[in-house]
Amino acid sequence: MKLAISILNRNWLDDTKKCIDSILESEFNDYKIFLFDNWSNNNEYEKLKEKYWTNVSVLINKSNTNLWFTWWNNFNIKLALKQDFEFIILLNNDCILEKDFLSKFIKWIMKHGWKWVYGPIIKSPNNKIQAIGSYINLWTWSSVRLKKIDWDYQVVDYVTWSCIAIPVELIKKIWWLDDKFFAYREESDFCLRAKKIWYKSYALNVDWITHKEEVATNKIKPYYTYLMFRNRIFFLKKHSNMIQYIFSYFVLCWYLAIIFPNHFWFKNYKYAFQGICDGIKNVWGTLNQD
Repeated sequence: MKLAISILNRNWLDDTKKCIDSILESEFNDYKIFLFDNWSNNNEYEKLKEKYWTNVSVLINKSNTNLWFTWWNNFNIKLALKQDFEFIILLNNDCILEKDFLSKFIKWIMKHGWKWVYGPIIKSPNNKIQAIGSYINLWTWSSVRLKKIDWDYQVVDYVTWSCIAIPVELIKKIWWLDDKFFAYREESDFCLRAKKIWYKSYALNVDWITHKEEVATNKIKPYYTYLMFRNRIFFLKKHSNMIQYIFSYFVLCWYLAIIFPNHFWFKNYKYAFQGICDGIKNVWGTLNQD
């Protein structure tokens, strides 16, 4: 099985190099890394190019503007579709792979089925479970993560975008990531679109991946707040029925009044309300990242 692995770098040079190096040290070697530098500072593209340009397993491209998560992944996917790959793995640049992860991951896929979307167990640097897979409640805007690991696999509504393996045939059927999301909720949107044509999402109990989590978010919390609110509205417009959509606004009012003030991620109502307004108006984005 041939794998295409899509990775983004944006001002996280050390994390990106650690991620790529962990892949290059893998037991499994039938892959190609599509690395995209998304308008980094401090000559990070040149530094990555200097280190990996001669490696035939790494293809490096760059952008001169911030195109966000969905666009650059779609760019990498488009390149991968021109070649003979069977699965595309979207991998966060702050992930570290165990040496035997890819080989075990691929063995599981080949044994149990090629048509599904797969995600492994994701752990934090302190070895605690960070994410496995999640179920979506379209009435309450909420996601419920799996917590126990007493199974080989579980069918879920979506798997985390930190590491997700997508069959190429599925991408050709439902097309790429929805650029409208920019970042956040694009993974649940993709998995639900796949579910509508009978492609299930599987959380796998395979060797773990370490993920630092929210490397980008720690630098741009206001934009994170904006996107989370805006994208939830986009998501519900696409996937909920009318009754669920209307009811979700009552839940939103409760959340803003009771939960929001004490939530450590959400400290500024301005960005939340702007996200809500842009979501309702179907605006792609009116905030500058910086």
